Amino acid sequence: MDLSTESDGLRDSRLCLSYLGSFDDEITDKLIGISEYYLKSESEHSKLRNKVSFLIAECFQNIVRHSEIKEDIRVAGEKASDFFQINVLDDRTILTASNLVDDKIRPDLETKIRQVNSLGSDGLKKLYSAILNNQGFSSKGGAGLGLIEMARKSGFPLKYSFREIGFGYSRFFLLLEVSGHKNATEKGVNISEVERFYDRLSDEEVIMLFKGDLSNDTIVPLVEMAQNNFSHAQEVSNKKKRSIITLIEALQNVTKHGKTIKGTKEGVFILNRFKNSYEVSVGNLIGRENQCALEDNLSYIKSMDAPKLKEHTKQKLMDSQVSAKECGMGLLKIAKNSSGNFQYKFIEAGDDNIFFTLKICI
Repeated sequence: MDLSTESDGLRDSRLCLSYLGSFDDEITDKLIGISEYYLKSESEHSKLRNKVSFLIAECFQNIVRHSEIKEDIRVAGEKASDFFQINVLDDRTILTASNLVDDKIRPDLETKIRQVNSLGSDGLKKLYSAILNNQGFSSKGGAGLGLIEMARKSGFPLKYSFREIGFGYSRFFLLLEVSGHKNATEKGVNISEVERFYDRLSDEEVIMLFKGDLSNDTIVPLVEMAQNNFSHAQEVSNKKKRSIITLIEALQNVTKHGKTIKGTKEGVFILNRFKNSYEVSVGNLIGRENQCALEDNLSYIKSMDAPKLKEHTKQKLMDSQVSAKECGMGLLKIAKNSSGNFQYKFIEAGDDNIFFTLKICI
């Protein structure tokens, strides 16, 4: 994926995290942690923290609830990646989730969503009490209480769609909006746009896409989410270790060298599978005055073979007169772990800013 294109497409997003990896409780905690860190730092969004955390957990529970049905679909060659996205805009937060559902429960699920969308606040409260007092519901498809609570917390109708994929299953998309503005109206987000975005990410085998402040408070959970996915993969341990080290160095490169704008070091990060490897891509703004030195350093590192790179790294470590930040040890580690398989670009961004991108194949 092209980082500059993705960055432009997410220009209105203060925070965007798209996730198509493994789903479990640990991932839920990391996602909630990232969202809470960001929302509490934004005064106009701080009151949404509890609502957003609840909705993230509810979306994930729904995905995990249906996770065991996908093996037959994988065998049949159909896309089976579950999907979750949080997108924080100026006036609201948008949550999107997608998972496979058995066609047998689809009619009941659609009926319940329509019923929920037809009710106001008082009606939802009464329906919730009625289900608690009079009806049981199954763990599969009987998501009555969850849907009601999502509608109550959101304050907007639930947007949804079903896509038939055959084999007895459909892909279910659900979109939720939450706003801290008292008189906020429903935003015209088209569910078909979400479907197209999911298709593009799935086709590119994206595991994670992140756009936002790449501080240590967000880098740590992002790395842990990636590590969770590597632990589920079949690669040998050395490859997993190299992948994690490279990911950490690439993200830390943004925190060390990225340009601070309005108190944040905003960047874009993508982790995706590529053939039998992984690709790590990062992009961030740098000052124009820093381009030449960085470009010369990268060009020199790129020109070295493995023995020369090893010797150069050793020499840098022995040079006590050069700080870790100045000597570019992170870039040297990236070059070593990728066997020199990395590309970089410098793109004009206006106002003496350059958008720097680095793509690494592991």
